[in-house]
Amino acid sequence: SKEERKRYEDTRVAALSELGGGGKNEQGAGQQRIRTLAWLTKLRQLACHPRLVDQSWTKSSAKLQLLVSLVDELREGKHRALIFSQFVKHLGLIRQALDERGVEYQYLDGATPAKERQRRVDAFQEGQGDLFLISLKAGGTGLNLTAADHVFLMDPWWNPSVEEQAADRAHRIGQEKPVNVFRIVS
Repeated sequence: SKEERKRYEDTRVAALSELGGGGKNEQGAGQQRIRTLAWLTKLRQLACHPRLVDQSWTKSSAKLQLLVSLVDELREGKHRALIFSQFVKHLGLIRQALDERGVEYQYLDGATPAKERQRRVDAFQEGQGDLFLISLKAGGTGLNLTAADHVFLMDPWWNPSVEEQAADRAHRIGQEKPVNVFRIVS
């Protein structure tokens, strides 16, 4: 949206302004790298949903609106999907939107205990939930989720191979349908 774009651009300009000074010595260069990473993370969060950076943001986000409309289409076609984000807070906003629509899903992040993790995977594979929301770190290895035939990557990861590993959760032995992977990028 125009408001999201303005918020992003204002933050980008603020980052350039702060980082423009640079660090001349070794300690200054290290601090500069840390500040740069912090600004980049903030910009990435803004590109997902402004509320990840600003709790007073009361509107939705373009990404979330697109995802909800795609989920509606998938459900009409009896498809099931995996939804990945690197930001657990972003998954929380997605959960909230799905709860408001009465969409059943499974959820997994790094705080999910191993026993519960397997229970949720089994539940999804057995048909409980149209969607499985997974943090990229928690879903990177050891999951076989062939019940899904769509994968949504809600934000690009620093390392593209992590995205590929996430999408591969649905590309496993036993998968009988073509798998469509969507990268939602703004």
